[in-house]
Amino acid sequence: MQYLEKIVRLVEKGRIKTKYSHHNLIYRRQNHFIFSVDCSGLIEFWLSKRAPLALAEIYDFVYRVRPVGKEQIKRLYSFDFYDYFGSIAEKGGQHWQVVDTMQVLRQGDIIAFINQNHRGRFGHIAVVDKEIERNSERIVVRIIDSSTVEHIDDCRPSVKKGIGKGSIELHLTNGKITSVCYTPSCYKSRQVMIGRLK
Repeated sequence: MQYLEKIVRLVEKGRIKTKYSHHNLIYRRQNHFIFSVDCSGLIEFWLSKRAPLALAEIYDFVYRVRPVGKEQIKRLYSFDFYDYFGSIAEKGGQHWQVVDTMQVLRQGDIIAFINQNHRGRFGHIAVVDKEIERNSERIVVRIIDSSTVEHIDDCRPSVKKGIGKGSIELHLTNGKITSVCYTPSCYKSRQVMIGRLK
């Protein structure tokens, strides 16, 4: 997490410029690094530095299940992480395990969710910085991600887009996460899986 937290600190100080983009480009311009990444692009970049074998395990899964040739798969999406975590929910993977809602979320856990009743299975993915609060109805967690949506207590630059840190709420129904919100009491139905590096 130190590497990811360092990126966030440098964004806050203005030494890294960031914007949300599906191009997932990281480059240097004059005396600044530019991180032009979306949510899964940031997580993939972090895992490539932190746990490349764990990242390769997800790619191996995607190569097996996507209905296209391996050479056509250039990147991962949030639903790839969601699907992979779902595939190892019972037995775990070589480098990953699935976290259920009874476990306290730890720094470095990855939350992947997909929108319900939405064509294209769009979603979001974020890294847990810290679990802040928990009761029978909700879990409040501070996350690091790249987003176009302002979070609770968001630390992103004034444009509020790109890499940053903020809090989200995970709503529980009978012990299962059924919805997510970025602003207090604004819940949207989501299907959620949480993965943890072993």
